[in-house]
Amino acid sequence: MKFKKLLSTFLLLSIVTLNYAQKPKQNSETRQFIENAEITQINKDWNVKAEFRSGLGEVLSFFPVEAIDLKSTNKVKSLQMDMTVIYQIAGRNYNYFKSSWIDLNEVDEFITFIEQYVIPNLKDKTERKQSTTYIFNSREITFSFYIEKNARRISIYLKDNGITDNEHYFWTESQVNKIPELLTMLKEIK
Repeated sequence: MKFKKLLSTFLLLSIVTLNYAQKPKQNSETRQFIENAEITQINKDWNVKAEFRSGLGEVLSFFPVEAIDLKSTNKVKSLQMDMTVIYQIAGRNYNYFKSSWIDLNEVDEFITFIEQYVIPNLKDKTERKQSTTYIFNSREITFSFYIEKNARRISIYLKDNGITDNEHYFWTESQVNKIPELLTMLKEIK
């Protein structure tokens, strides 16, 4: 009797664990909308944008978009992020390009993150052998603001189905002062 009870408990826990582990994390609602539409129109507003460039010539741009399912005429608005980074294989440079989206309901949290944790700390310093990192996670990106001594760095990592791409990411130290421009742009699209 105890063996059956123990076996039943083990099987139940195994099923729950497998079921939870197999559920993929979802991408943004915008990506799902675009992938599920048969015919899509995407309107980009290049007048409202924030852009960061690295010393290597890499580019990261944030701008508002509206995606339209042309069959159903349903629309979704969001923040698109285009990233072009350079990576090396066998000593040769290659460009990697990807677009990701931050849903409008995530933009509010992004604004709060920048206002409360990044802007007030833009001039912060840390003690020797110490650092501080502030991290914002959305469904498709991770935005990291890192401080060590007098240096500050932003890093952007992309995600697919909740899995972070640690090989292709953008970072810059020289353009950290442009974060207020990103905040202004985010407020304009809300």
